Amino acid sequence: MRRVTIISICFFLLVFTSVSHAETPIGYPWITYGSLSYAFDARAEKGLKLDTYLEQGVDWLKVGNSDFILNTYLGLNITASEHSEDYWNNKIGPRLGVKLKHPISIKDGWGQFAFGVQWEYNSYFGDSKPFSNDSRFVAYFQWGLGGDWKKKQ
Repeated sequence: MRRVTIISICFFLLVFTSVSHAETPIGYPWITYGSLSYAFDARAEKGLKLDTYLEQGVDWLKVGNSDFILNTYLGLNITASEHSEDYWNNKIGPRLGVKLKHPISIKDGWGQFAFGVQWEYNSYFGDSKPFSNDSRFVAYFQWGLGGDWKKKQ
């Protein structure tokens, strides 16, 4: 665990110092999403479940003459359910990451894709407490699209 923490700190120091030549960040984007649900089916995980995420980022600069933006962020993930024995549904943890994101032009809508690397740490609670807390690095590709079929822009 100590080695992962040291590697994470070195990685983020490298990212932050490599973009220190930028005059100012070009943005401070944030995002949050979540769901609160109740499953009535006894064959499933019956009961209440909360799954939510909050992310605060810094858009440092545009990469060259492209529309790619270098972003670093800190996030917090929380998942909690009435089934405390299901460790994957009862955890809280920070996320630290760096990504390149790019807007997608869509008629009557919006979109973005990104790829990056993040460090995740999960601390388990409830009956899942005997499970060890864990951390890992994850490489990812993500996308988001939206719009309104009726609304014309």
